[in-house]
Amino acid sequence: MKGSLLREPESKYVRNGIFELRIAFSNDTARVFYFFFKEKRIIVTNGFIKKTRKLPVREIERAIRYKADYEERQDSKDE
Repeated sequence: MKGSLLREPESKYVRNGIFELRIAFSNDTARVFYFFFKEKRIIVTNGFIKKTRKLPVREIERAIRYKADYEERQDSKDE
């Protein structure tokens, strides 16, 4: 298992700590966003079937919101 060592073409850094996992099947490519939490856990946020060459900004922003929400909830557990 490669974990955080996984790179292109399977995985790519997007921004704000968010990575994209690429999964090809049939004639489609599924994209799943994820991030690393406390360097141990991989947290999957959202995914979609990519229809265009460019990543939809809306999907990236959704992943960033999910990441912020997750981290905030985990921080409140630690208090």
